[in-house]
Amino acid sequence: MIIDDRLDWRTSSYSGAGENCVEVAPGNGAVHLRHSKRPADGTITFDSAAWSRFVCEVRDVAGDANGVVAVEISGDATLVRSLSGPELLSFDDGEWSAFRAGVRDGEFDFVDEFASS
Repeated sequence: MIIDDRLDWRTSSYSGAGENCVEVAPGNGAVHLRHSKRPADGTITFDSAAWSRFVCEVRDVAGDANGVVAVEISGDATLVRSLSGPELLSFDDGEWSAFRAGVRDGEFDFVDEFASS
């Protein structure tokens, strides 16, 4: 999938500067997810409802009912696997923990962005 390069990619405020990060961008009624240092690994796109379910799952560390990705732990990595394409994003514990902390603080709720779409 080709993603608009002009999207406003964001990382959690808990991510260290210059470190690998979970990167998220809202745009066109969707939310896009990728690895900041490995964008060639692919981008996974969620519609607003699936993103809301995904954020709840990340916050609660439970479930894979978002319909877009499955999240699994493999050793020290958290794997985010697309259910409809070849994309597989791998995040280390620090990267995923920073993202989860941002999710818990509401940094990725994107209510205003969806309302204006």
